[in-house]
Amino acid sequence: MPNQRESNIEDFAFDYIQSYYTTRAGVKTILVDKAERTRQGYVADGFFSYKNSDKRLFIASLSIRNSSKISSLLTGYKKEGLSIRRYIVAALLFAATLYIGLKAAHWAILYVVPILAAFAGFVLSTVLEKKRLKAKVEHLLDDIMHLHADERWLGISISSLVFRNNDIAKHLLSVCQRRGVGVITVGKRAKVVLMQEPQTQTCRRGDFLSHYESEDRIRKALLGDSFLRVA
Repeated sequence: MPNQRESNIEDFAFDYIQSYYTTRAGVKTILVDKAERTRQGYVADGFFSYKNSDKRLFIASLSIRNSSKISSLLTGYKKEGLSIRRYIVAALLFAATLYIGLKAAHWAILYVVPILAAFAGFVLSTVLEKKRLKAKVEHLLDDIMHLHADERWLGISISSLVFRNNDIAKHLLSVCQRRGVGVITVGKRAKVVLMQEPQTQTCRRGDFLSHYESEDRIRKALLGDSFLRVA
């Protein structure tokens, strides 16, 4: 069962993406499906398909299953920043080197090394924690790449304001841009914001619909008699 955040996304993101393609492609019929499974077992939470003017089928997928995890990660970083562990590491290094300096009765160890050690520990902890958070973001986006489609979308139930001055949110957009994934957010007031448009992918053979278990049903619905003749 989807949680409340995912339900909110389904209520508004589906309509937004359908309207997006209706306006862009100028088509009247867009099939909208949910929980479409690929032949490899991955699930597209939203699935949009229509026939282009050149008679080719266009497929778009939407992923929202990790919305709550991504939202929690981005919001937590926005509100609290990095954890207090950086300061603990710096304090421990300062205390340890200060103790060594006192024991050794060496002025350099007593006055210089503790400050340098604390600073180095703080910087290293900061770098490692940011790297860990960015890796977590990338991991949460991995499933999207298995949802073969002309265009892929990520939906997040979060205010677009969370993306302001947020390094982790910027990293998410950067990763999505490199992977060609479009990003939309759905705020508390049901405001859908297009953060980033998707990049159209090229299918090397046939079309992307062949990757899905419901290929025959969708192809028949879009092509009708022409599909039956080819089949």
